[in-house]
Amino acid sequence: MIPKVLYEVDPHNRLIIKERGRASNLKRFREVLYGRFKTDRKNRLCYKFLKPSGSRIPQKIEFSGSYSLDRKHNLIFTLDRWKGQHAGDRLRLKTGIIDADSNRIIFVISSREAKKKESLYTLKLYGRWQADRNNRLVFGVRRKDGKDDNLTLFGAWRIGKNKEIKYGLGRHANSIILKGLWNIGGRHRISYILDRGRGSGFDFTVSAGRISRRKTRAYVNFDIVLALSKRKKIKRSISFLCKWTLMRGKDVLLKISPRGRKPLSLKVTREILGKKGLAYIEGFLKGEERYLGTGLVFNW
Repeated sequence: MIPKVLYEVDPHNRLIIKERGRASNLKRFREVLYGRFKTDRKNRLCYKFLKPSGSRIPQKIEFSGSYSLDRKHNLIFTLDRWKGQHAGDRLRLKTGIIDADSNRIIFVISSREAKKKESLYTLKLYGRWQADRNNRLVFGVRRKDGKDDNLTLFGAWRIGKNKEIKYGLGRHANSIILKGLWNIGGRHRISYILDRGRGSGFDFTVSAGRISRRKTRAYVNFDIVLALSKRKKIKRSISFLCKWTLMRGKDVLLKISPRGRKPLSLKVTREILGKKGLAYIEGFLKGEERYLGTGLVFNW
């Protein structure tokens, strides 16, 4: 029978090992191991260290469990029942996010080595990005069983000047930038595609489309409500240039051009527009000063 052991992480990101059921205040049953946490392309977590003289502990300890993230971007690894691990033990690594791309997220971690020497290194996890029902950014860490461990970013993201998505890492830290392509698809949904082949990207819930005029151009506007908590909600707005074409029978063809994509066409009928809406569009096409409130609203 494999003896069960307890694992902990101290404030300096060093692994602590204890024998279960032993008195933890006895030094010989509690040992601080100097080393580093490591991950591989399959997102397996292990701890590598210098083997202490006379220790029975191997040079590398492998773990099995699931990843999560707290509100301070600390990486949490919850152990399951495997090779003497105590199911439910949590390894809390004090980390920060320093970079990300379409299929990878990178953390920085500090550790205190022997003689109180501090060192910095990185941990990389692989998977895909998604959006949850609150329009928050979520990174799904790929697992061998095909499921994802979801790392939810609890902070607010914003849309950059080139319509890229930015996530702030703190008051004095830089932002990670995720570059992709916008796609206007289903009703009340727009997507930001990072890697179509791997299903990496965000499918946001949005308001009804709003068409407005700015000088000589027309735009279609969407609002994305980001719910950070039950009480705190933030609105993000995005606009796309559009072009009107007046068809026979006074139907209107609207062509929208999200950045980096071919124009998408939407036929807006007389029933949707009504007389005031048609007058608004006719006035716009003829260059006349006609407005319909703040613009025309339609359900995509």
